[in-house]
Amino acid sequence: MNARAPWLLLGCVLAAACVRGPTTTVVPPSNTIERKTLGPGDVLEIRVTDRDELSGPYEVSDAGTIRFPLIGDIEVQQKTQGQIAAEIEAKLGDGWFKQPQVAVRVTERQNREVSVLGQVKESGSYPFKPGLTVMQAISLAGGMNPLAMPRRVKLIRETDKGRQTYEIDTTAILESRAQDLTLEPGDIVFVPESPV
Repeated sequence: MNARAPWLLLGCVLAAACVRGPTTTVVPPSNTIERKTLGPGDVLEIRVTDRDELSGPYEVSDAGTIRFPLIGDIEVQQKTQGQIAAEIEAKLGDGWFKQPQVAVRVTERQNREVSVLGQVKESGSYPFKPGLTVMQAISLAGGMNPLAMPRRVKLIRETDKGRQTYEIDTTAILESRAQDLTLEPGDIVFVPESPV
């Protein structure tokens, strides 16, 4: 074996590590529909096992409550879906049904906007539409300013782990080296200023 072969192999490995390949940013699905607490205008789909007459959509009132059959008003504002299900189960189990099973999920959110901030022509909130991408949101905001840093755009999203920030290289998206990312209601796109 040639004495230089190990060094040549090491050089090839190091050179390969320095070559920049396609940029991929993995962003988990938004937790917007599953966020921790509820507010006015949100719509809940409540299912009571074997009780179709109680199952259906319930809108959160301005007072932060829903009116549930047999029980009356239930405070849901600032509660999780699990807490609401447990409360309904407890109240239905108190003289109405034996061991009721309740499932609660959010089907609509009042907040149907995304925010685009930083070095864009018109910072602000924009209506969310299904399929809206990072690049489309930046376009809605009039595009980036000359001082923008397109390789370090931030996507801020609420997830089951709390608020998460992801870095997106929009230049790579424009050059087809990365996929444009689909936004979720409540997302924030922040375009930072270049340090130069």
